[in-house]
Amino acid sequence: MNGTNQAGRAEDEPRQGFYRFCRRLVWAPTKMLTGVQFCRVPDIGRRRGGLLVAANHQSFLDPVLVGMALEEPICYLARSSLFGPPGFGRLIRALGGHPIARGAVDSRGIRTVLRLLGEGRAVLLFPEGTRTHDGTLGRFKPGVAALAARCEVPILPVAIEGAFDCWPRTRALPRPARVGVMFGRPVRAEDRPAEDVARWLRDEIGQMQALLRERLRFDRRPTKSNSRGRPLPAAPGTHGGEGRQL
Repeated sequence: MNGTNQAGRAEDEPRQGFYRFCRRLVWAPTKMLTGVQFCRVPDIGRRRGGLLVAANHQSFLDPVLVGMALEEPICYLARSSLFGPPGFGRLIRALGGHPIARGAVDSRGIRTVLRLLGEGRAVLLFPEGTRTHDGTLGRFKPGVAALAARCEVPILPVAIEGAFDCWPRTRALPRPARVGVMFGRPVRAEDRPAEDVARWLRDEIGQMQALLRERLRFDRRPTKSNSRGRPLPAAPGTHGGEGRQL
């Protein structure tokens, strides 16, 4: 980790302390609600530089679930309307949230992501751009890969399964359901078409969802994914195995 990243994270120590306090606070109720299981959780704190965490988007619980799994605080984008109420907006910011126009990554959101990655932070993004309507994987937009390539940071794929059953967009409040979160191997996006990386991410996450359904014995229709294990050629600095350290 370079000096700039160390200084930036040291300045954020009070926020990190609050983040970890909230993480412990939500752990028990979320476990009771979902029985969430985490698989292949990496140690992202020992990496050098920024990290783009790319996950499928099933529910409002997704940022909480990913944040519960990782020891290091992560940053994420949330729709700007959530920042309206002063107290709630301050809470979201303290937990790593940054405002974004609803339904689109606007220029402000792009600048925010570039800045955070440049500061060496881990940023959670959802390549689908919105929550699923029926629990299946949507099209992955290439913007996530383009951002990672521009900042020369790895992408860490994350699969979430069962959160849609717990809190679909048609419900005002969540209900009990079994949930799993699985982390894949990081990949670099430099020197390759963003569309190819987006397709690979979708297939990778689709495969991990299938493994989660088998592990948790989900009884739900298969995710619509053309996953055939299509390999993405390794790039320099890409972690090739399923180790826990980036």
